[in-house]
Parts: sequence; structure tokens; C-alpha cells
Amino acid sequence: MRKPHVLMLTPYLPYPPNSGGRSRTYNLVKHLREDYRLTLVCFGRPEERAFDLTPLRELCDDLIVVDRAPSPGTLKAAWLSVTSPRPVTMRLYHTPAMAQTVARVLAEKPVALVHVESFYMLPNLPARLKAPVLLSEPAIEYVAWGRHARVAKPWLTRPGIWLEAQKMRVWEPRAWADATVVGVMSDVDRAIVKRATPGVRTVHTPNGVDVDYFQPDESVPRDSCTAVYMGDYKYFPNTDAVLYFVEEILPRVLQRCPDFRLVLLGKDAPPELLTLHDDPAIPLTVAGLVPDTRPYLQGSAVFVCPLRSGSGTRFKLLEALACGCPVVSTTVGAEGLDAVDGEHMLLGDTPQQFADAVIALLEDPALGAAIGQQGREWVIGQHAWARSAALLRDAYDKLIGHEDPTPAMSARQRQELAARVREELDSEGDDPQSR
Repeated sequence: MRKPHVLMLTPYLPYPPNSGGRSRTYNLVKHLREDYRLTLVCFGRPEERAFDLTPLRELCDDLIVVDRAPSPGTLKAAWLSVTSPRPVTMRLYHTPAMAQTVARVLAEKPVALVHVESFYMLPNLPARLKAPVLLSEPAIEYVAWGRHARVAKPWLTRPGIWLEAQKMRVWEPRAWADATVVGVMSDVDRAIVKRATPGVRTVHTPNGVDVDYFQPDESVPRDSCTAVYMGDYKYFPNTDAVLYFVEEILPRVLQRCPDFRLVLLGKDAPPELLTLHDDPAIPLTVAGLVPDTRPYLQGSAVFVCPLRSGSGTRFKLLEALACGCPVVSTTVGAEGLDAVDGEHMLLGDTPQQFADAVIALLEDPALGAAIGQQGREWVIGQHAWARSAALLRDAYDKLIGHEDPTPAMSARQRQELAARVREELDSEGDDPQSR
């Protein structure tokens, strides 16, 4: 029997899988390739295309990479924001080249299903599409931007970020209404989607972790004074998390643990983090993009996740726990994972609570070992990629070969939806968590 053909559309080139979104697409493709013929169409910058993409090409029936222009600077981004009712992200990721490429693929190859990652990629699809569309939302963008608008520094940037969040609160639900099914990472995200777009179908398409690749190494001793954090620091919540930790939490930890040190993994550390690295008075090291994060996760006393903004579920926490590294996180950082505080990880939302949790793990290695072991067992049972791929496979099979079960919205219905969202904006102010 010939395997169904699935077109997958992503805003990034998912190789090497060195960030959350890239890891997500790469691992899903790896698990789904046995059951579907996969055509992957994605954006890619020149520096990303320079990698040997052979491992990714071997997983896909076809890989098509469309050039993406560099991200705009601050002034250009501000100009793009004030000159259009659409969010800047939608303007950057909806391009004639991508739309033409998608149209060509659809014309050349019969497609049973279209899988789109992130709402701002959806406008690249043609208006009349016979195949069902699964729109997977790795994060609820208006929630992420709205949260960041409250904590961004310098504070002069907050109005612009807030404006983008408000525009996304209008456009993101419109994209959900256009999809056949919306894939959500968690019950938290499902509730947001359901409230914004009543009647839209949702399915769980959660993130996961490779529990065979990420695992403890008993031969590596844990450094009782070292914590680790990792992320793509172009993504503003990650830089904010580090600055918050250094300014508010670190001094409290050093009072009890003067030999403590924080190691940062990940690419594109901005100048403000490099300045901290160069300051001998601050025990922080920027290790950058390392070839293998496992030795750090296997050898550190604790993984800290002091996120105050963002949305979705965090790969970094799953990878740390899979390596048996105990985690201390804010509730925002652990959102959607359904982790139990004190069992799978430790949670703290004030600087003192967070510092106390870190200190507890540093001073009591047995507690850290117990949290790390319980966390790994929980990740294996609930967040392995095999489980995530099985849920997505089930969603694919229910959609393929069936008529689009989602009632099409008329122009009037879309206007009513937009008006209702604007009314909520007026009544709720800038608090995205109230949705």
C-alpha cells in the first residue's frame, strides 16, 4: 500500500537540531517517515544552508529550502510594526517565494495532508486547498509577546512589544479558524485556543525528548557548585531569564554558596550576557553553542529555568531531566508539562523561592539525585518522542482521506471573531494570562 503524502511547512531549517523548534521537527520527521511520504518545505538562512543536510534529506522524500532574509534591525522592525495591521512576524514569514514554492509542490504532487508549524506560516498556503490542514502551535505567540511586554528591558521597548502582542491576538485566532485542526502542546494551550476560537478542533501534538540519547552517565560526577541554563538567546525570553537570575536570584544563592557558578549554553549570546561573562565579579560563563550538551547536563548539580515570559513547553527541561539533572524552574518555565513540584522538579516564582530551591539542591546532593531520577522516570513515561509521534500519527490518520470537518467561516463570521477579540482586548488590558 502506497504511503500517504504529507507536506510539512516550517519557519526554520530543522538541521542541525540544536534548538527547540528544530529538534521538534527533526524528531517528528524521524519517527513519522516509516508511515508517510514527507515533503519538507522550510525557510533557511545562508549560514544554516551551509551545513551538510544529508542526515535530514535521508529522512524526507523531498527537502526544499527557501531563502529567508536576515531579521530586521530594531529601527526597521519598528517601522514594519507601525506601517501594517499585521504582526511583523507574519510579514517576515509570508513571502512570494515561499507561497510560490508551496503552490508548485501542491501542483506537482498529490498531497493527503498539510502540516504547518506556527500560525504565521499559514498564509503561504493557497486560498483554495482540498487537503486538510493541521496547524501545530509550538507556542501561543500573543501570550509570549504579551508576557515579555511586561518585563522587557529597556522599558522603552515595551510599547512596541505590547503593540505586536495585540496584533497577534487578532491574527493568531484567525489562523486557528482557517485550519482543519489546531495542534496544541498542552491543556493550557488548548484552553487558550478554545476560548479564542470556539468550535475549532484541537489535538495534542506535544513536544518530547529523545530519552535514549539524553540519559544519565554515572561515570560523570556532578559538580556540586555548578548550574546550567541553555537556549537560543535571540529569543528574548531566554536573555531576560538570565538577566533576571543574575540580578535578583544570584546574590541570594552566593550568600549561602559562594563557590556557585552558572554556565550558559546556546547560540547568539547578546552583548549584555557577554559583558557578564567578562566581569570577574560575576560567576557566569558563556560556553556558547557546544557540540554536545549532554556532558553539561550529566555533570551539573542543577538546571535552572528562571523564565518570566514565553509560551509553550520547554525542551530544555525535558532534556535536563532525561539526563537525570534536577531542575529548578518558574511556573512559566514549566508551563504545560504537568510537573509536580517537589517530585519531578522544584518550582519557585519569587527570587527568594527560586534561590532557596537552588540552594537546597546544591547543599543536599541526595535530594538532587532523587529529583533527577524521578524526573527522568516521568519524562520517559510522559514526554518521550515515541509518545508524541504516536499522538501526531493518530491525528494524521483521522484527517487523511476525510472531508474537512471544520465549518468554513464566512467573511461576516471572521469580522465577528475579530470584533470579539478586540472587545476582549479592551476589557482585559494587556494581561495575556487572563485568556
